[in-house]
Amino acid sequence: MKKLLFALLFIPLMSFSQEIKFDDIMSINSVDTFKRVVIENLFELYNEDESSVEYGFDITRDKKEGDKAPKWAMYEKESDGFFFQFVKGGAFIDLEFNKIVSDIKSKCEYAEIFKEYVIYNCPDSSFEGQIGFKTSEGSSFVSMFPFFSID
Repeated sequence: MKKLLFALLFIPLMSFSQEIKFDDIMSINSVDTFKRVVIENLFELYNEDESSVEYGFDITRDKKEGDKAPKWAMYEKESDGFFFQFVKGGAFIDLEFNKIVSDIKSKCEYAEIFKEYVIYNCPDSSFEGQIGFKTSEGSSFVSMFPFFSID
């Protein structure tokens, strides 16, 4: 009975341990730190070329319907921008996105609306840019918008 009780208490905690957190996102400042964050959170490599790298969490590969995953992440190498996509439909996925948004709203400063994203400045971030979030077409997104210098 004790083993069953332990399993019932421990298993739900394990499911929460593989979620992207606000601090994870704030730590990303290069393709290397992006890869560290997604790999440590059990994402698997989906595609990499000279311009970007893409990872998915629990990818289901399907040639007819197209590949699917509850979470995707992409890093654009030229701009150093990145985003996380949370496909709506799973309670844990929605909760993960909502936790990140709650932290952004409480720890960062509102800046503007840009292309349907709510954009914030986060002084404690490791990246040079702004963070934004939106919900669109059955998914929720957290994106980093890099600052660009005009030469």
